[in-house]
Amino acid sequence: MDVDGTESAAQWGTTEIAVTTGPHEIAVYFRYRGQKTARLGIGRAEFTVDGSADPLVVRAVLGVRNGSPFKVEVG
Repeated sequence: MDVDGTESAAQWGTTEIAVTTGPHEIAVYFRYRGQKTARLGIGRAEFTVDGSADPLVVRAVLGVRNGSPFKVEVG
C-alpha cells in the first residue's frame, strides 16, 4: 500500500499503520514476485483523520475477477 506517496508493505488480513491528523491519500495494490514497479489491481481513496481517540478503519477488498481493482472503503 501507499499512503501519501510512501510505500509500506502490507499483508493479506489486517495491517495497521500510524498516520497524522489531517487529509491523506491511500493506494492499495499487489505485485507478483520480481515485479518491483508493477501496481496491479490498484484502488485509491482519500480520507481525513480528525484526531479523535477512535481508530479510523480503511478496508481494501480485491474484486472477484482476475484483473479487478481493489475497492477501498473508509470508515
